[in-house]
Amino acid sequence: MFANDQAAERPGANVEASLDAPSAVGDTTLIKSRFGDLEFRSDNALTLPQGVLGFSGYHDFCVANLPDGKHPQFKVLQCLTEPDVAFLVVPFNIDSEAIEEADLDEACEALSIERQDLVMFLIVTVRREGDSASVSVNLRAPLFIDRGKSTGRQYVMPNNKYSIRHGL
Repeated sequence: MFANDQAAERPGANVEASLDAPSAVGDTTLIKSRFGDLEFRSDNALTLPQGVLGFSGYHDFCVANLPDGKHPQFKVLQCLTEPDVAFLVVPFNIDSEAIEEADLDEACEALSIERQDLVMFLIVTVRREGDSASVSVNLRAPLFIDRGKSTGRQYVMPNNKYSIRHGL
């Protein structure tokens, strides 16, 4: 699911989710996304069995860098079956304490994800406000990815202490 798998070295580390070079193992697919042309390896597919909130009919995704390379902190969660379905995301550093350890443990248990296999992303929202823009992430419903199974789920935290518009 990730070409540069740095998180294997340290669970919870920021994940470089680029898919820069085609693999000899999997076929490559070019998708003309709303973010630009994105190339994905088929062996890096990610399944979200329940989809993303509001997009439950879409299950096959991949994560890549933005094609322009200007904003390396952001990634694209791209649907592989519908080019118009794509989300700007940011890798979540589990060690950041923005989400409490107990809440992460509870979510991992509910989702049957081992902590050493956990990779998380936060969905980003960019709101235009006149001549400027505000950028926020959804801490209440992060994406939990099981790197060992190449599956994931958007998990809504069972309490309201996390903002859906946490400013960056």
